[in-house]
Amino acid sequence: MDSKKKAIIFILLLGFVSLFADMTHESARSINGPFMSMLGASALVVGLAGGLGEFVGYALRFITGYVVDRTKSYWLLTIIGYAINLFAVPLMALAWNWQIAFLLIIIERFGKAFKNPPRDVMLSFATKEVGRGKGFGLHKVIDQIGAIIGPLFVALILFLKPNDYKLGYTFMLIPAIIAMIILLVSMRHYPKPYEMEESNPPQDASKERKHENTGKLNKRFWIYSIFVTLTMMGFAHFMIISYHFGKNQILSDAMIPIIFAVAMGTEGLAAFIIGRVYDRIGFKSLLLIPLLAIAVTPLVFSFGYALAIVGMILWGIVLGIQDTVLRASIADIIPADSRGKAYGLFNIFYGGAWLIGSTLMGALYDISISYVVIFSIVLEVASIPFMLYMWNHSSNVTA
Repeated sequence: MDSKKKAIIFILLLGFVSLFADMTHESARSINGPFMSMLGASALVVGLAGGLGEFVGYALRFITGYVVDRTKSYWLLTIIGYAINLFAVPLMALAWNWQIAFLLIIIERFGKAFKNPPRDVMLSFATKEVGRGKGFGLHKVIDQIGAIIGPLFVALILFLKPNDYKLGYTFMLIPAIIAMIILLVSMRHYPKPYEMEESNPPQDASKERKHENTGKLNKRFWIYSIFVTLTMMGFAHFMIISYHFGKNQILSDAMIPIIFAVAMGTEGLAAFIIGRVYDRIGFKSLLLIPLLAIAVTPLVFSFGYALAIVGMILWGIVLGIQDTVLRASIADIIPADSRGKAYGLFNIFYGGAWLIGSTLMGALYDISISYVVIFSIVLEVASIPFMLYMWNHSSNVTA
């Protein structure tokens, strides 16, 4: 089998792992709030569970990334992370109070933090052969299929058996098991994924003294991180958008999850297209993130039905670009030996910025919706010079 075909098969395998994993945890995310409410949790508790879960899910990836770089135990860490991430979800069916549900939500996000850096590093090895953007874009498209199908299955269960959330959580055990089986099959056929990028395997730091510069992140990475932080702070989270839709009766309660599903589909399509664009024009494609985000905020925070729909479609496109080329770019900036740490830091900046920005947008919303729009636009515009720097220095890509 030639190396390119081998890399594509590896990407497809991990893509199907993510598909069934997303069927599991995205289904849970669609019903966690009302389920905790049914168990007696207040709105504050539900909000804290979601916010703390996201923070844990992103912040701990730095530690995982560091461990990945030190140990090179790509498969072991990925398998442990997926097991925690997936099986915490069906255990929700056994929760008899909101405290247990709260804990399981945090545990599920912890598993996601544990698995993502080693999985992304392995994907970066394969995308070297087929194209960074194309490879990550293909993975994202397959991933998003699960994010759409899973919640629809749970919606069907709740339609047939109203308020039977525990049956919905129990259903999630099926895709969780399938995801783990595919993951184990992938490990068996690709025991040394780093061989897809380099002929010599990276050495364990405990066995070989590394060069003094190994593990250090270059200037371009920090400039890139500033860009990511600014543009994510200015990008509205769906929770505040859906709050606006519901409070002002712009969309009905039933229409809000439907338009979210449409945005998820748009995200997957955009991810696949932008991946190919990135492989052709490089960092120039990342300028689409702030430019489109500038248009998103006024649309989604307007009071018109049609404007809201258009805004959510653009929102999905921006999310697709973020989830694809932002990850792909790390692999072109940072050498393989430091990539786990880089992905870990990237996720801290990404998640932390989105959390801070969304919190500030929520506070500004209570004062004036106009302030939310201005806040978003100012941050997106401020991010552009840092991406222009990356654009002008793209000839020095480390790959």
